[in-house]
Amino acid sequence: MSTTELTKYEAVPVSISNIVIYCDSFKASAARIINEESTADGGSVFTNNASRSTKLTFSGRVYSENAADFVYSFNALAKSSAAFNVEYMGLCFNSCRMLAYTLDNKKSDWADVTVTLTTKDNITRSNAI
Repeated sequence: MSTTELTKYEAVPVSISNIVIYCDSFKASAARIINEESTADGGSVFTNNASRSTKLTFSGRVYSENAADFVYSFNALAKSSAAFNVEYMGLCFNSCRMLAYTLDNKKSDWADVTVTLTTKDNITRSNAI
């Protein structure tokens, strides 16, 4: 039987545009939009039903020596409509686009970063490719 120490945690590396982010936090969110209209008899009916894109937020750190490369690469992605793929936690996020990024370099060995991506594609498992 193995035991897990609950207080031990290692940042998980994720590569986005050839920059490795040591991810301390990951958030994924998705939604469905349903339009509803009233009927003549007081009931309701769905008139439109559509899924929205999935938003992915990676928060963590990059080596401060890579901070300039991070800003250069991610600024280009934020201004481009180019799609790219990201693999994290054994999941593949395809056709991602950059929504936003932040970098906070406090002149230490690490710079804090947050990257928000969006994808309209279905999420797949890495071993399914």
